[in-house]
Amino acid sequence: MGQPLSSIHIRESGTWDRVRKLTLCRQLLQQCCDEYRERHGVRIEIDDRQFTSAFFAWLDVISHHAGYRRQNAPDYFQFAFGVLLRDLLRDKAVHVSTEPAPHLQPAADDIASWWPVGYLLTWFCIGTLKHVMREECALEAQPADALAHRDVWQSFRENIVEEPSLAIAYFDRFMGSEPNWREPGQIHNRPGAANPDTHQ
Repeated sequence: MGQPLSSIHIRESGTWDRVRKLTLCRQLLQQCCDEYRERHGVRIEIDDRQFTSAFFAWLDVISHHAGYRRQNAPDYFQFAFGVLLRDLLRDKAVHVSTEPAPHLQPAADDIASWWPVGYLLTWFCIGTLKHVMREECALEAQPADALAHRDVWQSFRENIVEEPSLAIAYFDRFMGSEPNWREPGQIHNRPGAANPDTHQ
């Protein structure tokens, strides 16, 4: 897969509070776009209208389910960033504005070049989740080996076309949790809801 994006560089604590503010969330996402361009020579830009639409849709969902945080805080945060990934992808919040040179074909395992938007947004959500889990739950969240598997990414990319909410299930898989494939957007049907100690 190559070296993953380090994604988020935050000098202050309070990541959860920051990411729930439109301007600050956009700044964090811009960091990932800038890092991707430095590494791959491809510019990915934020569409401000689509980003704003996705952001407020996400904020509405996580606010509605805020009570679940008292039941299982780690799983609540993981669900929250799975929803953010879904909404950013669904609303096409970012887009590639410059393509790599045509003679540079991505290697079979070069997921970053094969699907720039999906790769960038997934690592943005993983990086932010890791900060939030460390600050809010005193846990070190570690992605799973599935992140290195091209076939998983290909399935991810294909399936969200018809069912955007599957992005939540794939995010769970990338974070090493059992996904709810049938109803990924239903927080109370998550395996973590029945097993509050899942992340302990």
